[in-house]
Amino acid sequence: MTRAFSGTYRGTTTDERREQRRRRLLDAALDIVGTQGLSALTVRGVCERARVGPRFFYEAFTDLDALAGTLLEEVQREALDCARTTMQETPGSPEDKIRAGVAALIVAVTDDPRRANIAFAQAYGSEALTRLRFEGMREVAQLIVDQTRVLLDIPDGEEETALTALAQLITGGAAELVMVWLDGGLKVERPVLIGIVADYAVAMVDRLPDLARKLE
Repeated sequence: MTRAFSGTYRGTTTDERREQRRRRLLDAALDIVGTQGLSALTVRGVCERARVGPRFFYEAFTDLDALAGTLLEEVQREALDCARTTMQETPGSPEDKIRAGVAALIVAVTDDPRRANIAFAQAYGSEALTRLRFEGMREVAQLIVDQTRVLLDIPDGEEETALTALAQLITGGAAELVMVWLDGGLKVERPVLIGIVADYAVAMVDRLPDLARKLE
C-alpha cells in the first residue's frame, strides 16, 4: 500500500520513471533518424529500440513529429548553450571570443554525426522540422546580436537594423557552408572549416560600422 501511495518502485518515483522512458525514446530516435533518416522513424521501431511500450510513447509524445521536433530542439539548444557559455568564459579580445564561439557551436553540432544529420539534412524532412530549424537559426542570430552588443559596447536599441542584417548573414552563410561540408562538397578537415566560418564572422562584425552608416 505504501508503494502504491508514494509511486516509488525500486527506488524511483513515477515521475522519474516517466522521464527515463522519455529519455530512452529520444535516444532511440537520435539513433534511428541520425543513421537511417526521418523516414525510418516509426512508433513501433522507436519503442522497440527504447524498450518502451507503445502506450508509454503516447504518454511522452503526441506523435512522431513531436518526438522528432523535441529531438531537433534539444540538439539546437545544447549547441547554442555551449557557444554562449564558451564566448562568455573565453578571455581576450572580441575576435578571440567570436572564434571560440564559432568553434564551440560547430563542434557541438558535428561531433556526433547523428546530431549533425538531424540538425541539417533531416531538418528538411518535414514542414514541422523545417520550421523548428528556422527558429533555431533565429536564436543563433539573436545570440550574435546580443554578443556583438556586449563585445563592441553597443547600447540596446542602437544599430538594430545593421546588427540584425549582420547576424542573419553570418547565420545563413555559416549554416549553408556547414551543410556543404557535411555533404562532402567542401573537402577540408573540421578545424579548417571552423577557421573559414570564424574568419567570415569576424570580417562581418568588422564591417558593422560601414553597414550601419549605409542603413542610416
